[in-house]
Amino acid sequence: MKRVSLKFRRFTFFFLLTQLAGLQLPSRAAAVVPETNEAAVRHLIICVDGVAFSTIEEMRAEGRFRFFRAPSRMIAPFPSLTNLALGEILKPAGASEPLGYEDNYFDTTKNKMRGGLLDRFRGGRFIKGTFRELFDYHPSAVKSGLGYVAPPASTYLESLTDLVRLKQKFRASREPVFFAYTGASDSLAHLGGERMLKSFLVRLDETVKDLVRDGGGRVEVTIFSDHGNDFKGYRRVSLKSALRRADFKLDDKIKNGRSVVLPQFGLVGCAVMWTQESNEARLATVAARVRGVDFAAYEKDGVVYVLNERGTATLERRGERFRYRAPQGDPLELSTVVESLWRRGRVDVEDFIADEDWFAATVESARPDVVRRVFEGVSERVQHRAGVLVNFADGYYTGSASLDVFAFLQATHGNLGARQSFGFVMSTARDLPPHLRARDVWRALGSPVLRKSPQRIAEAQR
Repeated sequence: MKRVSLKFRRFTFFFLLTQLAGLQLPSRAAAVVPETNEAAVRHLIICVDGVAFSTIEEMRAEGRFRFFRAPSRMIAPFPSLTNLALGEILKPAGASEPLGYEDNYFDTTKNKMRGGLLDRFRGGRFIKGTFRELFDYHPSAVKSGLGYVAPPASTYLESLTDLVRLKQKFRASREPVFFAYTGASDSLAHLGGERMLKSFLVRLDETVKDLVRDGGGRVEVTIFSDHGNDFKGYRRVSLKSALRRADFKLDDKIKNGRSVVLPQFGLVGCAVMWTQESNEARLATVAARVRGVDFAAYEKDGVVYVLNERGTATLERRGERFRYRAPQGDPLELSTVVESLWRRGRVDVEDFIADEDWFAATVESARPDVVRRVFEGVSERVQHRAGVLVNFADGYYTGSASLDVFAFLQATHGNLGARQSFGFVMSTARDLPPHLRARDVWRALGSPVLRKSPQRIAEAQR
């Protein structure tokens, strides 16, 4: 098995090399530029997966991305994962609510795991029916997977081929809005570290400059990411062993009162779990006591319960107002915030506080925009919602054991912390606010209509 695996990795590595060599760009002088209205300005929108605001700020300090105006901190939903974030960002453009937190998810109606490797590579399910349908360029499932075969070299080669294909596709397109995605940037952060990620971003900056020059300056460019990545040393959380000691049984379906489904996708800073509804409180209590866990949370009758070693709290919502009560301890460390808002007269007689006040008071905290993100993360966001969500402290992770075998984790995302939560948005043509929730990004960009959006398709069919 080891020899076969090694041969396969070598084959894939050289396959990526040949792909990169074969994707030769025409020279700038020979570039074929589609016929367009000279007065029209095209809008190139690029999503780079997993690039943190802090990384972009460092790149700009080094003289990169000078074409762009000041970037905005993009606040990802909780958990800070791609499917949730892009589902939220692209909802105004026509994206449907994600089925699960990741492509590999637990189907609560069928009581089974779905979206594994076979589903990913078969029948176009990786693209069809997801937010990925909106992109004019998105790498295939096979291409995205090749970056994990011999990391980080294969990951870096994958990222370069993404830029080459993006460049080719944009030059060949006549669309006023061209929407592209690369996921290799997130893989580079995880497996290659910040140095390799920055090398890719240098190439991205050069690619953007080329395309703007090719367009005679008549190209507006927006680049955004879906979440951040935190670069540091990581330790795996011993969540599974703690659950087994508490007499839970890990399985791929809910069979009885002991069953817990814990999908292990990627290497991330959070966990999502399913069990019988009557067991959710106990499951959360067990998880909250594990070393490396910041808190565990579950929802019951419209109330979100948050637990950790510091105590328990509840979150409730009434329209655009939220209430945080911590009868035992202060797990989200919000008591001083509530007291400050109370002194300013921002708390009503039933202890509810307006969303805008919560936002202003917490957006620069260790857990940005914590109240809304936790409440909606636990009670909404995906079609097959987990019973218990677990937020890990910075420096801790869980996920695929197979990835641990050949990958050294250098960064991750998923948790509620600032570095993992803060992506970015920046534009060459428009000023943006200092902070943007994921749901507000598309409107801040002028609500561009995509070629593959339901709105555009419906107009074409009239």
